[in-house]
Amino acid sequence: MKDHFSFLSLKNQLSKGIRELGFEQPTPIQNKVIPHLLSSKQDLIATAQTGTGKTAAFGLPLLQLTDVFNKSAQGIILCPTRELCLQIGKDLSSFSKYLKGVTVLSVYGGEKIEKQIKNLNKNPQIIVGTP
Repeated sequence: MKDHFSFLSLKNQLSKGIRELGFEQPTPIQNKVIPHLLSSKQDLIATAQTGTGKTAAFGLPLLQLTDVFNKSAQGIILCPTRELCLQIGKDLSSFSKYLKGVTVLSVYGGEKIEKQIKNLNKNPQIIVGTP
């Protein structure tokens, strides 16, 4: 098991963001998922209990692989609840705090549709939503 995020070959801007959040060592799910997603185009199904770092496990590779010069949707994350949608969007934005040019947008019910359409027209690269 790798004992530090630096072994996962993340961009310096991502490493800085996650260190600032207090994350120093990847969890077991992160150690397995992050290298796979960064080095393979194969699908992956991974499960782990609540609170084990699944959002970072899939979110950090998604942020790493996002082309900041491509202003179209490159990742869509579907969540079962509004609360989870908001949390994942917040986490991805926090992880990518120093990764300039990456835009994350959460789309969910209970907000004015016009505002959400306006934000979608700004071409976020990562969209987090709930049906």
